[in-house]
Amino acid sequence: MAIAPSAKVWTWQEALALPGGERYEVIDGELKERVMSVQSSAIAMAIAAYLGQWVRSGHPGTVLGSDGGYTIFPWAPGDVRMPDVSYVSQARMPRVPARGWSDVAPEFAVEVVSPTDLALDVDLKAHDYIRAGVDLVWVVFPRTRTIVVYRPGLPQTSFGPGETVNGGDVLPGLSVSIDELFAPFE
Repeated sequence: MAIAPSAKVWTWQEALALPGGERYEVIDGELKERVMSVQSSAIAMAIAAYLGQWVRSGHPGTVLGSDGGYTIFPWAPGDVRMPDVSYVSQARMPRVPARGWSDVAPEFAVEVVSPTDLALDVDLKAHDYIRAGVDLVWVVFPRTRTIVVYRPGLPQTSFGPGETVNGGDVLPGLSVSIDELFAPFE
């Protein structure tokens, strides 16, 4: 009797060694290519611009885009996740690694739901970020023009048209108008 081969369990190191390996996440040992739509990418860049302005206003740290990965998941040491936008304070990460992924949890992570994403997968990813030590996660839903906010130990909060989402005590003073964020896509 033949035994069916088991599916390969990937690690972030193996993914990074692939040609174009920085385009892959490893989630629960499964290799997943990151694919964003033009709109999702533009929304992520707009949030990164708000965040960059906030950093320049006196909050030293690093803003990373969708190719900045994190290996912060002790329950899945081979995994790497790449939020669409993230922020790590200088206090938490004094030096930005020149190569590879960061093993320091960012304070803030943003996931913009792309047309190819399943909402359940993005929700699980947000919960994994919180479990790994991220203090604040925004999940952005372009189709409904909403942002769902995740914080450790608190219920999720949704913000929609006519509202402003803020960074709370994690990113004090950062605020983003939902209407302004989505205005270019009307």
